[in-house]
Amino acid sequence: MEKKQDLRVTKTLEAIRNALIQLMEEKGFEAVTIKDITEKARINRSTFYAHYQDKYHCLSSHESEFMAGITDIAKRHAAIRNTFGDSLPIAIDIFQYFYRNRDFLRVLLSPKGDPAFQSRLKQTMWEQLYERTAASPARAKRMPISPEYVASYVSGAHLSVIQYWLDNGCKESPEVMARTLSLLTVKGPVLAAGLLENG
Repeated sequence: MEKKQDLRVTKTLEAIRNALIQLMEEKGFEAVTIKDITEKARINRSTFYAHYQDKYHCLSSHESEFMAGITDIAKRHAAIRNTFGDSLPIAIDIFQYFYRNRDFLRVLLSPKGDPAFQSRLKQTMWEQLYERTAASPARAKRMPISPEYVASYVSGAHLSVIQYWLDNGCKESPEVMARTLSLLTVKGPVLAAGLLENG
């Protein structure tokens, strides 16, 4: 009986999230009302309030859940996070995760989404994918640029590539995008674009 209840809750939360994303795409988050969400999700108000305080709590909860997914992937790959050369496996998993959540991510990063989400995503990606490696004492001695500028450049560039991929319908596979972003990260845009010979 308990498993059936858990399944019902899961389906309800999914319906609420899908409704919220569709409504945000249609009219923008600020214009969305609780009534809009409950009608589109086909639930009553009491069901909504059993899980969320208001629409802001609803949005932040789904955003936090999404961020937690990135953290979980990073933890699973912690053992191979020794060098940037080891970044491809985790990049593939991250892009597969983004693909599964592409509608949610695309809307959240759009002008109709949550402006604060972009900053949270950049920070989470930097912290989970690169910060520990870049902050190691051995690497810090070799860094000619402040880590803060590196973090801003890498996370901003990555987010821009991800947004372009999402906005264009995710035409390339997660595996292709992972290799693309890994190449850009390791080689840099000049080498990746073929504007300078390697070596």
